[in-house]
Amino acid sequence: MIIMKIEYDNDKIIIFLYKQPLYLNDIEKLNKQIKNLFIKLIKNYKIDFFGFFKVIIYNNPQYGSILEIEKIYDSDFNHNIIDLKIIVIKNVDIFLEFDDNYFIEEYHKMIYRNGKYYLNIKDISNIMKYLEFGKIIYQNNS
Repeated sequence: MIIMKIEYDNDKIIIFLYKQPLYLNDIEKLNKQIKNLFIKLIKNYKIDFFGFFKVIIYNNPQYGSILEIEKIYDSDFNHNIIDLKIIVIKNVDIFLEFDDNYFIEEYHKMIYRNGKYYLNIKDISNIMKYLEFGKIIYQNNS
């Protein structure tokens, strides 16, 4: 599983997985994927995970998933235990939010609202050019 972007938002960790298949219809396989992701975060990013976490997966089947990870409480007994509550929300729109638009080639597809510029990732020809400069925004589309 390749992590495309990690953002910290207050007490949450937000991870964008671009076009990474998740087993959304098989909870056991999905649980294993998420736990493996946690292990990768511990090893590669030195993030200390233990306790009970709520993981909300916002999925867009064409473009990827956003994982919103929030710690609910610590484990008092064992610092090697990760327990998960996984919630899956399908068919979300995923946008990138920018403060400026001077470097965006797809300017004709941009949305301007409240002093920010937005691009739906489905309208971006090369997401890699913009991912590091934009903040990931997602919403339920159902």
